[in-house]
Amino acid sequence: MGNKIIHLALVLIFLISFTSIANAGKETMIMDSRLITGVSIYGDIVTWAENFGPSANMYNLTTGNVTWLGHARTCPSIQGDKVTWCDEENVVVRNISTGKEVEIINANTPAIYGDNLVYVRSKYADGQPAHYQHAAEYNSLYLYNLSTNEETQLTPYEHAHFYSSIYENKIVWGRANQVNSGEWSRNISIYDIPTKRVSDISRTGTAVGGKIYGNIVAWVELKNESWDIYMRDIAKHETHQVTFDGNSTSPDVYGDRIVWLRYSAGNNCSSGIYMYNVSTNETTHITYYIDSPTIYDDKIVYTGPSNDTEDPADKCIYLYNLSA
Repeated sequence: MGNKIIHLALVLIFLISFTSIANAGKETMIMDSRLITGVSIYGDIVTWAENFGPSANMYNLTTGNVTWLGHARTCPSIQGDKVTWCDEENVVVRNISTGKEVEIINANTPAIYGDNLVYVRSKYADGQPAHYQHAAEYNSLYLYNLSTNEETQLTPYEHAHFYSSIYENKIVWGRANQVNSGEWSRNISIYDIPTKRVSDISRTGTAVGGKIYGNIVAWVELKNESWDIYMRDIAKHETHQVTFDGNSTSPDVYGDRIVWLRYSAGNNCSSGIYMYNVSTNETTHITYYIDSPTIYDDKIVYTGPSNDTEDPADKCIYLYNLSA
């Protein structure tokens, strides 16, 4: 019994020593009281979707200008000068510099990097196109090159749901396969575009999501109703568990930083946005706001409750600048 107490004390000392509260940086509210469903950031551009409309929108941190992008039923994502989202039936890509748009018919769930666009095609049992993954009988993951207009089918049509992330020539996707009416097996794979090679990131059957930047892939493992963040360095072929609280989800990664959302679980766990530095092994509590963290360089964007409305669905968009 004494050894167990000593072991627990050492674990607590380790966690405390490598967890800090952000004491440098600046938090700013950049958009208030909207029915926001998600955010993304690249450079000085923040994008989000609103349920009222619904619509995709863009905010320029430098000029303060807000731009309505179009009808959307999913959160837009941005990379470089391109923004992509899904309207009622199609995937839309807009070039911010030129204003030119490209539509991919009968597609959903897009992710983009440079000229490479990843998305899902869905169909019913009779072969007719479906507009939603969850309403479809079969789904397949595709890659489209915006320069060559070449479309490549990455996975066969199957009874599964796909979610993807892309960085340079690497695509990470999560696949949820239905085992029976009440059970799903969730795994994460990585695809190399030049070699067309597929490798495993996690084959636990409990892996959710998957975000990639550089050589770092971050995802969530759901085990015994506990959610924890894991990461894999694909260059070193090493996998590490990042959180141990059982209440962490929604990771995003940029450089050697991983951000995520931790839900409150009693008096011993502070909720909010956290950040882990892969190089220093340090975890930092960024803020108590509670949803949709995403990171670019020294900027973390997330959503939180509005103090100016009684509607709990209204949210504000916040920016935390680590270098301010």
